[in-house]
Amino acid sequence: MLNTVLISCTVGLYSLATFLIAKALCTTSTVLDSNAINISPRQISIAFGIGAMATALHLWLAIRYSVIDTQIDFSLGSMTILISGLLCLIFILGGIGLPVRRLGIIVFPMTIISIMFGWYWGGEQNTIPSWSTAASIHIVVSILAYCLLAIATIQALLYTYQERQFKRRVTPAMLVALPPLQTMERLLFRLIGAGFILLSLTLLSGAIFSVEIYNRPFEFKHHTILAMLGWMVFATLLSLRVLNGIRGAQAVYWTIAGFLLIQLGYFGTKFVTEVLAVQ
Repeated sequence: MLNTVLISCTVGLYSLATFLIAKALCTTSTVLDSNAINISPRQISIAFGIGAMATALHLWLAIRYSVIDTQIDFSLGSMTILISGLLCLIFILGGIGLPVRRLGIIVFPMTIISIMFGWYWGGEQNTIPSWSTAASIHIVVSILAYCLLAIATIQALLYTYQERQFKRRVTPAMLVALPPLQTMERLLFRLIGAGFILLSLTLLSGAIFSVEIYNRPFEFKHHTILAMLGWMVFATLLSLRVLNGIRGAQAVYWTIAGFLLIQLGYFGTKFVTEVLAVQ
């Protein structure tokens, strides 16, 4: 009963925040007088505050879904709710110091979809019977790596959007909220670099964890192979950045490709095995 109430309140607050941001963007786009500049930030600040409240409820819901008797439920539904909550938390924290609050019009609807998917495709619980330090480190680092690389992918898509709008010599309302293009490029590679380090630690801790469970460093399954391929893509991208000075526009495709491999490695495998019941 409490979970249902939490889901309803969380989705309702995210929806309200999305509506207010959309209204502010429409105001900025259609109203040409000076008052548009004064109206929009206040509405977006209110929407951002509502989004922060929704995120707090979201994280409470994620804990209730994911933590079972001091163990973590790794089922598809549980992890979808947990990771989407962490991503939203990072967005809220980033929005405190960076002019990206308007991007809630993208983040909040995606979060609603994630919550509804996780709730609808709840499935059976999937916990690890034996807990260890290596397992704890592996889990925490892998979740952080996924979140950072997910944000880097969103950043790459925003960079592409921003660059194309500049080439077309148009300035839509959302473009005003973004930092300069060079700042976006530097932030993109910093996110990729941090995510790559965490992904490397994920593979290393996973090898240690695999030794404890399977008595060998790597269990060659779909998610392991896809994660290693994703690591190779990001390693190549960073090497090209250092050696050839690859720019943000070229890095976009590498970033998306690497993240899709990691996405398929965990959520794709989980979807096939749990939802489609294919072993």
